Amino acid sequence: MAKPIKLIRKFFLITFIVVLLLGLSGTIAFALIWHSESLDTERLTTLSQTATFYDNEQQIIDAHNSINYCPLEQINSNCVNAFIAVEDKNFYHHHGLSLPRIVKAFTNNLAAGYSKEGASTITQQLVKNTYLTNEKTFKRKLREAILALKVEQSFSKDQIIEMYLNAIYFGNNVYGIANASEFYFNKTPAELSVAEGAGLAGIIKSPSKYDPIMHYDNFQQRAHLILHLMYEQNLIDDIILADALNDTLTINTPMNIWLGNNYQTMALKEASQILNLSENDIIHYGYQIDTYYQPDRQQLLYDAMNEPEYDLVGEKFALLSTTNGQVQALWSSTPTILTARRNFGSAMKPLLVYAPALELGIIQPASLIDDAPLIDAKFNPKNSDDKYHGLVSARESLMYSYNIPAVKILEATTINNATTIANKMGLNLQNENLSMALGNTNSGTTFLELASGYQTIANQGKYTPARFIKTIRDRNGQIVYYDITNKYNYAPQAITSDTAYLLTDMLVDTVRKGTARKLASLDVQIAAKTGTTERENADTNTDATLVSYTPQNVLIVWQGNASMKPEDDLPRGANGGGRLANAAKQIHSVISNLTEHFICPTTVKTMALDTLDYKNGTLKLANIATPDYETTMELFALRYQPTTVSENYLVTTPTIIDGQITKQNQAQIWFETLPYQTYSIYRNNVLQAVIHHKTGIYTHIDKNPQDSNTYYVTASIKGEDPRQSNQIELRLINQDFKSITHSKAVENKRVPWYF
Repeated sequence: MAKPIKLIRKFFLITFIVVLLLGLSGTIAFALIWHSESLDTERLTTLSQTATFYDNEQQIIDAHNSINYCPLEQINSNCVNAFIAVEDKNFYHHHGLSLPRIVKAFTNNLAAGYSKEGASTITQQLVKNTYLTNEKTFKRKLREAILALKVEQSFSKDQIIEMYLNAIYFGNNVYGIANASEFYFNKTPAELSVAEGAGLAGIIKSPSKYDPIMHYDNFQQRAHLILHLMYEQNLIDDIILADALNDTLTINTPMNIWLGNNYQTMALKEASQILNLSENDIIHYGYQIDTYYQPDRQQLLYDAMNEPEYDLVGEKFALLSTTNGQVQALWSSTPTILTARRNFGSAMKPLLVYAPALELGIIQPASLIDDAPLIDAKFNPKNSDDKYHGLVSARESLMYSYNIPAVKILEATTINNATTIANKMGLNLQNENLSMALGNTNSGTTFLELASGYQTIANQGKYTPARFIKTIRDRNGQIVYYDITNKYNYAPQAITSDTAYLLTDMLVDTVRKGTARKLASLDVQIAAKTGTTERENADTNTDATLVSYTPQNVLIVWQGNASMKPEDDLPRGANGGGRLANAAKQIHSVISNLTEHFICPTTVKTMALDTLDYKNGTLKLANIATPDYETTMELFALRYQPTTVSENYLVTTPTIIDGQITKQNQAQIWFETLPYQTYSIYRNNVLQAVIHHKTGIYTHIDKNPQDSNTYYVTASIKGEDPRQSNQIELRLINQDFKSITHSKAVENKRVPWYF
């Protein structure tokens, strides 16, 4: 019995020593950090010095990313109480740290097995937002606690809550209570209702989850939760609570408020990914972010997408970038779709179907596909015109956006091969099926992925992701990131330049006479593809997309149903090639360079095909004898060019002659010619003339005929295998015309048989 008691005593002694050492080292660390941490009060009192976004000309983008500082007395007191109720109900009673909250959070996290909740007071949050990064380390938490205590020693509670409300992030690139009040409710902080103040207080826990625009239901539920907390803490009475719960929270964000907001939102997300920091940390650490933003082009997008004459219904989006991926402007009528994954319909076909097939040599633009019903009844889509068109070329299939040929091309390419190549171009595909041929993917596609894919095609096959940021500098001006693609013109080759050019040439034809022909009147070389997504079993559309590009720029314009509720659908007439094209046309007419053209690589060549073989479904090169009117000109990648030469026209085709003696006593004979044959005209077995490169009926006049004349013509190809025509005899008798019976001459037709 004595032995277990000794073991227990030993255990408690060791535990006591460990706890003592930990406490001692914690105290020493606390003391060291306390003395090493100095409170920079200026950083708290100059909160407008947040992250700064610069445009392509080094000018600050708009002004709302800087905090519009609002004194506490100009903030509705109920709004202030809402933040205190949900974030730190004992704010006016502690000295920077809340030990009960720390113990409660520790207990709950221990029970949950993970960090479920935090214990930070409003003072600690202020320190974190203005001093520290978001790293989850013991040292950072210790620094946060020490600085919070020092803040409490240096400022009053009212000063602290004022600085806090002016420093916090409200989502959508909005910082500070004044900007948030204006952005979401078009009010000043003093004008906010109790419910609106509670709504803003609810956003800050998770600005993306409780975004009033993207997730209104979450926003409203949390606002109601906070109202109940205010009532429980005696900050409002039951009458105010009831009124506030019945108050409709109307989001009143003007469409054109802070024109560059969408762009900055996306630039901030990109900076967060680049530096692996939260968006809040990016802002409050004071980074200086140089972007590719061009204000005049941003205004151009806004004006075109909101032109009353175009009557673009539903939500709208537009993105303009260079062909190497530098996003110059981005505008959306709602932030809900900035990162949303959509199905863009046929606008995806060039990326999902045609680029992979061209890359692997499955097709060339001239390749013929049978537009006939699919055998597989499990997936049997129809063309948009509900017709079958027989043998059509790949070029025509893309130009008119036929569905059935697209499915057959994808089947030949295989889904795995197509997915692999499309992903190299910036898409994110996995576990796809044949409906991918119609532009449908399992997880959808973002606008940036769509832009990246088309930028790759426009940039001669080099993968150039859509991006907003040129460089990032820290608060001290040191560069911590630069865009390597911009600095070194570096981009990996996702598809070969011949694939990119062939696809571009096919999409140029889509503008000339296909689904994007509304752009054809532009005096600039432009490629484009339309896309329309229909709601199943309904006579409405959810998405209308038009992607177009020139040698300098890539443009996406979109209108659609952001909520995906049936009542928000577009009418069936709203499609990618309709009114939406008017907006694209307006934008291109301003930005496009008329002298620039797509560059054809040396690996692409125009070749002449034999039309007779081509109509029969075979790609054979025209031979030296093929007449021009029986050739079809088409582009080919040299690595996949046809090598078989047609045998048509290589056997000499004899002709048939006819003739007469004219009133001027001249002999006149005529016969039909082919351009690749040489004709020798004989009179009485003596060569009279040699005819080359003639097409159609040729007439030969013999001005000095003899009394008796026998004429015939031989036809040959390069002097080989001469074939003789029929003979005719013409005589002169007393200067009177007399014709001798001879073979009847054919009318204006090529002789279709051989002798």
